[in-house]
Amino acid sequence: MTNPVPTMVAQAKHGQNFLPDLPQQILALLPLTLFFQIGVMYGGLFLFLLAWLLATRTQAAWFRQWCAIRQSPLFIPVLALLLLSLIMSLIHPHPENEFAAAFLHYQSYLLLFPLLAIGAGAWQQRAIHYFFLGTLIASTLFYLNSLGVLPDIKFFRSYTLYEGNKSILLALLLALGAAWMLHEWRLKRDHAVWRALAFIYVSAALILCAKSRTASLLFVILCGILVCRNFSFRWWQMAVLGAVVVAGIAGVNYAAQMPAPVTCLAKEMHDAYHLNGAQILVNRAICTVHQVRDFGKTKQVSEDGMRLEIYLNTWEMIQERPLLGHGIGNWLAAYQAKAKGEISEKMTTPHNDYLLYFFELGLLGVLSLLVIFLTQLKVARDMVKSEHQERAMLLVMVTVTMMFSALFNAILRDGVFAFAMMILLAIPLAGVKRG
Repeated sequence: MTNPVPTMVAQAKHGQNFLPDLPQQILALLPLTLFFQIGVMYGGLFLFLLAWLLATRTQAAWFRQWCAIRQSPLFIPVLALLLLSLIMSLIHPHPENEFAAAFLHYQSYLLLFPLLAIGAGAWQQRAIHYFFLGTLIASTLFYLNSLGVLPDIKFFRSYTLYEGNKSILLALLLALGAAWMLHEWRLKRDHAVWRALAFIYVSAALILCAKSRTASLLFVILCGILVCRNFSFRWWQMAVLGAVVVAGIAGVNYAAQMPAPVTCLAKEMHDAYHLNGAQILVNRAICTVHQVRDFGKTKQVSEDGMRLEIYLNTWEMIQERPLLGHGIGNWLAAYQAKAKGEISEKMTTPHNDYLLYFFELGLLGVLSLLVIFLTQLKVARDMVKSEHQERAMLLVMVTVTMMFSALFNAILRDGVFAFAMMILLAIPLAGVKRG
């Protein structure tokens, strides 16, 4: 009969915990919940936290979990953001009915620590497979909707109607999922044909059906990172890079010369003009070029291009108090007063996390956010030289997704985005310790 003691000692030497399997099994399934109604993801997170608490109900288990959390490379940067939030809460007034929710938005990364406390294990590869399964299901639903056969019920609303942050998140997940598939296709030789077909299937759904400018551009960036991972400034690499840049500039110039689409709203393009996803994406890309050009000349925007107005107004307010900011939860009231009578007056978020952190927490706030992102990239770089090297690129791509999406969306302010990103971050980060 095998003596279990040596096995337990060996596990301890490798930093493995002794949690029961249930939290790991739930955590492995969480990526799949991201592709359905937001309540499914929240329900999955609740079940995970409940299972985690039950599995750590002894003092010894709590101590092991605390040690694992404290060893995370993100522990100090996230703790610094928490302390900064508390200090700013003491300095600035608290807006009525806004402060509590706004304060919690800045603590989204705290959810990551229970996920990381589970430790490394077979659940990580299962989680990747469930994430791929989710992207395939989402792609199929997008295709069915484009064919007009997907029932227009609440459960499928984010697929049948392009509106709200959930629709944007689905497109971002397709972009990230396709890039992860390409990475695994490059690393693993088994089932190469099926991996290639899955990548094409998801990529086509993103480009042809998802209608998202941000996600489509993100997909190009992530694929570019994979292609250029060994960039060494050779002449042919520089030539290809130059050709891509020239083609991009030529494309923007060509779009600027084209007539403006009749409407720039995705919903109107679909409902009134019955355009397909690819046509909507092209038209929205043309609209973006026109909006930037026209805003630079006249400072006038359309409903679809109001982000430019929001960015300018928010930046002007930041300049009033750049060091200490205006306080947590104070953006909404300040912006509505600033933008009174303008098209963006009723907006509830600046659609840019860097500007939001800068406005509410000041210079240290936006620097804290950047430190967290850069720490993730540094960890990924260090993982290349460790036993976690296969997951290093996964961490890079999630981080780039967050950094890029934060330019155009409330990627951390909104739980729809933030909790999804924490779940995906846990997959490559679990088991990685601070050096």
